Amino acid sequence: MKNILPLLCALALSAGGCAVLRGTKAPTAAGPTASDQAMQYFVKAKVFEAQHNYLGAIVALRNAADLDSTSPTIYARLAYNYQRIDDPHMAVHFALKGLALDGSQVGLRRLLIRILESEGEREDAIDHIEELLRYEPDNWPLYRHLAYLYFETGQAERVAPLFKEVLAQEHIPPEVKVDIAGIFSRINQQKEAERIYRRVLAADPMVEDAWLGLAELKLAQGHRHEAIAIYREAAGHLPDSSIPYHLARLMDTEHDLEDILAEESAEVLYHLGVALSEAGQYDQATLVFKRIVEMQPQTVEQWTDLARHYIYLEDYDSATAVLSQAAEAMPDSSEIYLYWGTALESTERYDEAIAVYQRGLERLPDAVEIYLYWGLALEQQDAWAEAIEIYSQALAASPGHAALHVRWGISLGRQGQWEDALAQYETAASLDPAYSPTFLHWGIALEELEHWEAALEKLNQAVALANDKSRVLFYLGACYEQASRKLGRDEYFDRAVETFQRLLEIEPNDAYALNYLGYMYADKGVRLTEAVALLEKAIALEPDNSAFLDSIGWAYFRLGELAQAEQYLQQALEQMDEGDPEEQAVIFDHAGDIASALGKMDEARAHWQKVLELAPDNEEVQRKLLP
Repeated sequence: MKNILPLLCALALSAGGCAVLRGTKAPTAAGPTASDQAMQYFVKAKVFEAQHNYLGAIVALRNAADLDSTSPTIYARLAYNYQRIDDPHMAVHFALKGLALDGSQVGLRRLLIRILESEGEREDAIDHIEELLRYEPDNWPLYRHLAYLYFETGQAERVAPLFKEVLAQEHIPPEVKVDIAGIFSRINQQKEAERIYRRVLAADPMVEDAWLGLAELKLAQGHRHEAIAIYREAAGHLPDSSIPYHLARLMDTEHDLEDILAEESAEVLYHLGVALSEAGQYDQATLVFKRIVEMQPQTVEQWTDLARHYIYLEDYDSATAVLSQAAEAMPDSSEIYLYWGTALESTERYDEAIAVYQRGLERLPDAVEIYLYWGLALEQQDAWAEAIEIYSQALAASPGHAALHVRWGISLGRQGQWEDALAQYETAASLDPAYSPTFLHWGIALEELEHWEAALEKLNQAVALANDKSRVLFYLGACYEQASRKLGRDEYFDRAVETFQRLLEIEPNDAYALNYLGYMYADKGVRLTEAVALLEKAIALEPDNSAFLDSIGWAYFRLGELAQAEQYLQQALEQMDEGDPEEQAVIFDHAGDIASALGKMDEARAHWQKVLELAPDNEEVQRKLLP
């Protein structure tokens, strides 16, 4: 340890002199008493502590201790301050002095125990924990801590008597008893551990950890069938817990399930089936779910989970059969019809899905959600006029639903009827001014009509109302960027950048936002190095996305790195989606520009000709093809 005596003396001079260190005493004939002076030094020490000047505090406290050697508080503060300057030897010395004067200072004793353990003095730490338990006899974590120290010091034989002493106390919480049983199991006292587990469960069969501990004890002893029996009994008390997952872990074969299928309730089987399915034990899960169907599930959740299992296995016929039975058993549940319909839609069986929605509405004519799902199924088939008819029927049956007007507006917009769509959004906003999708789609419609200021106003409202802001921020950023180009306003470009940066703070791996912002920079010819970094991240997330490959190729073109640009455009041409003519036209145009810059004019003209096949009115490309 460093010699700090000169420093202590210097600090003491600033704290009122170094008289104690020189061996002199404060005068007692007149003026303040020794006790008063000790208090003054103590107060100075507190000031030093507040300033984090722990050495100054130590000097003041040692002066105080010399003046009043009967104060446990002074010694306690010395211990704390020595501990703060990382001098464990002196911290222990003064902690012991303080405890010798007042053994009830539990905080000081805890400090002493921590220091002793950190210094490897576990035997001494044990002594002080045992002493501390005299003052805190109900502190279970302290008993557990003591037990682990017994283990670490080779005194495992002391653990059992310690815990028997604890168990003899009244009002021991069950979780403490379970913890003790686990430690008994660890020290090979399995009979005592089992006795404790069973006593806990006899008093309260809802203590999950007691069941788990008992079953794991049996497994450790090699008694697998006994463990299964324990889990089954536990599942009867706690079906909606982790118990079925532990039971599923032991279901290795169909034979293991035989008695369970024959004897357990539908509720227990349901949770076991879910656990088996989540564990990937699909054959056993199927057997369980088939048995549940025979027993008739009692809740919507049980029926839909049965269907979900079959959907996961891509056995859609079985899923449909289960949901058909569910609709017979629970005909007044709209959730059944909705889940059934969406399951059919997931396999593009739209006509069958619509038939299910019709069946549901025959039973529940006011179920707005079913109308919505029916309309959405029609939208998936681009049957926009039919979707509008369904939304109209829904509003006639149950007027006042903003979501129906929003879907109606979207369907009108998809038919190019943007002005009519605006009227639907206005109605939706009057019905529910806090419904964010209204303002999102209202903004999109205004954008299509090139009413840029109004569009931005609505999209900003949508952002303010949305719980999940990332999707709405994307549309807002894109609108700012398009408005900046159409209106020639650079401040809107800056707002677009800010919006996409805000989105990426929320969703840093949004590949489409990364691409949009990167392409914005590339197309404007600014911050090109940053553009490449953004686009590389987007491509890492979606390596085969032709739009992303085109964007980074264009960024390299702007940087003048033509070889890299050509390489990425070639990949974009290979990957591009033939179903998106607008994207194809952009990629061919960029490929033509890059080929032209490389002096490959025949290739460039071929690419530009492709653009005109896709977009015959593109005047800019027409000019490029002029002789």
